Amino acid sequence: MKRSAGHIAAVAAALLAGSCVSPHQSAVTDVNPARWDSRAEIRLPNADTVSLRDAVIFLRCNDRFAEDTLTVRIATVTPDSLRFGEWFLLAIPRPEGPAALMREAAIPYRRRIRLTQHGDYRCSVTPVRPVRGVEAVGVDLQQSR
Repeated sequence: MKRSAGHIAAVAAALLAGSCVSPHQSAVTDVNPARWDSRAEIRLPNADTVSLRDAVIFLRCNDRFAEDTLTVRIATVTPDSLRFGEWFLLAIPRPEGPAALMREAAIPYRRRIRLTQHGDYRCSVTPVRPVRGVEAVGVDLQQSR
């Protein structure tokens, strides 16, 4: 009886540890706010290979950012070196209320994706033309609903 109780405790601990994977993950990198014109590399460590997640691209901008759209090249490299790239139009929502010195624009990118490999996914975001006022770019992964 003691032996089966120990097995039950071990299984319960394993299930609890597996459920501790966060439903929310963000990674961000700084860019040159005076003139963002080069690739921004973002590393997304992945341990969850079964959950469906939604990806959002976000920009942290200062008061010099005046764009309402921005085309970027998004390239992703998987842990086993497979590559995928595409052009993507970021439609930047206008802030409501008074102008802030700093704001964050979040644009949905992909829905219900599954990162099927353990390890680091490397994502790069590159604007097609130089842009002023962007201080950082990032990717936010949230569990799909």
